[in-house]
Amino acid sequence: MSPVLGNLQEVVSIFTDGGTVMMALAVVAFLLYTTATASLYFVMRGNLNSRQKSEWRGWVARPEEAQGRVGEIIRYAVYGKRLSIKRVQRRFDEVREILILSVDRRLIIIATLVAAAPMTGLLGTVGGMLDMFDGLAAGGGKQSMAMIASGMKEALFTTLTGLVIALPGMFMALVIRGRRNRIDVTLAQLQSTIVTTKFRNV
Repeated sequence: MSPVLGNLQEVVSIFTDGGTVMMALAVVAFLLYTTATASLYFVMRGNLNSRQKSEWRGWVARPEEAQGRVGEIIRYAVYGKRLSIKRVQRRFDEVREILILSVDRRLIIIATLVAAAPMTGLLGTVGGMLDMFDGLAAGGGKQSMAMIASGMKEALFTTLTGLVIALPGMFMALVIRGRRNRIDVTLAQLQSTIVTTKFRNV
């Protein structure tokens, strides 16, 4: 038997020994990691950072040369002939609502799923303990010991699985929050650059 096939059988064995709660944990894990991965891609995509800050003034003066997501924001913010500081500020508020609030909503979902994973595992722990008590109540013998062992496996596997699901999700949420804060700072710096470049004499 190949090592890969052996590991796969071990995973399937753990999944079946964990009882029906493992199915709920699988759903939580799927929702958590798809949401977290999509959020990571969203906050890391493009050039919404300060790496090209030295080029911003030139891009504000010539918006058609601006690149990436920063370029899209500059072109939107300075579009139109009757431009004012209030209009630029209003457009940046709209951009923040689209970008920052979108990330915040996803972070709420991720935090909820991270909290749900160990709680779901705890539900399996309670179910496993009840199975163990049923085995103890049944008296001695092989059947009783099998029920106790099965209940103990369910209690341990579901708790472990819930924690294993939650911990990486927690770290992913921290990375997403850090990138979200950097985007917010970048937007504030970009707004300030546009205002000081376009309205230098105001």
